[in-house]
Amino acid sequence: MRIVHVHWTGLPVTGGVESHLSAVVGQLGALACEVHAVVGTPHSPGCDYDPVLDIGEPFVPGRATALTARCLDADIVHWHNPQWHKPEVVTAVVERLRERRWRGRLVFDLHNIDERPEQWTFLATLPGPLVAHSDFVADEVRRRLPDAEVTVLALALPLEEASFRLPGAGGTTVLQPSRMTRWKGSHLSLEASLTLLDEGADLHFVHAGTQHLIWPPGIPESLLERAGAWQEKGRVHFTHYRPQQSWAAIRASDIIIHPTIDRGAHGEPFSLSVAQAVICGRRIIASDSGNLPLLLGDYSAATLVPAGDVHALTGALREAVRQPPVVPTPGDRALAGRLRDGFATAGRRHLAFYRTLAGTA
Repeated sequence: MRIVHVHWTGLPVTGGVESHLSAVVGQLGALACEVHAVVGTPHSPGCDYDPVLDIGEPFVPGRATALTARCLDADIVHWHNPQWHKPEVVTAVVERLRERRWRGRLVFDLHNIDERPEQWTFLATLPGPLVAHSDFVADEVRRRLPDAEVTVLALALPLEEASFRLPGAGGTTVLQPSRMTRWKGSHLSLEASLTLLDEGADLHFVHAGTQHLIWPPGIPESLLERAGAWQEKGRVHFTHYRPQQSWAAIRASDIIIHPTIDRGAHGEPFSLSVAQAVICGRRIIASDSGNLPLLLGDYSAATLVPAGDVHALTGALREAVRQPPVVPTPGDRALAGRLRDGFATAGRRHLAFYRTLAGTA
């Protein structure tokens, strides 16, 4: 079986879609199949670059023909996040595959969905099942596209680990292990940490994911200026690490903070980093956004706060820094085991789904 994974970006970042893509392609490559990844980001490890997928390039119809040619000998074409790509590219490639009487099957992978119909109504015209990576996203997709075939497949995550040393030493280390953007609540975690530092708390706040930002982070300049004074004192740190280094970073922290701001369809779709924090037995403060309440519902060391509520976040953080280290319960360890197993076996589950879809199971 030959599988082609198509995505508009593939450059590794801290967590997220790109880490899943890298891990699942790597896992599939170790199985009895041929797997190929085509992405719209130059110099992505293990992937081929195609300019028609580059969100910074204008759509050129001839380039859709070239991408079609890459897919013609595939049994499965797995297209990641078509709702966030240029719909004209997706529909053009699908039409050209039809014209060439391609006999393979298409899969459309939705890591999240949006409130705006123009971002997803065209999905109903695409000839293939939809894949979601959490029950939260699957339910949101089914509400909008009730006639669609939706399957939940576990995310993959690189389990290989590399060393990483967090900046700062002493006191309590608070880590936000996500890209630094307003949507991820970076401004909220920064303000909450600064408030506690102003109160005299003995803590270090570390924000990861400061590189490979596709869009401007949207953090108020006044907040960054306020943080600058604490950076000079060695208490606020902005850093970045590779996915394989994320394990060491999370283990070295005391509290993981993940205050995604949206409660709606564009809420946190899964959160690889929060799942890693559960596996590593860390204390977690997260918003009631998207999949986070489902992910953390059975975890004893988690506190959920209302999305976008900086006062609730500050209070939860103030309480958390007073708590002793986490002692995982049997339920915590069972949840951690299920999450890790899901990451480790995602490739096999994807391949089983592909074989069933292609009628070769």
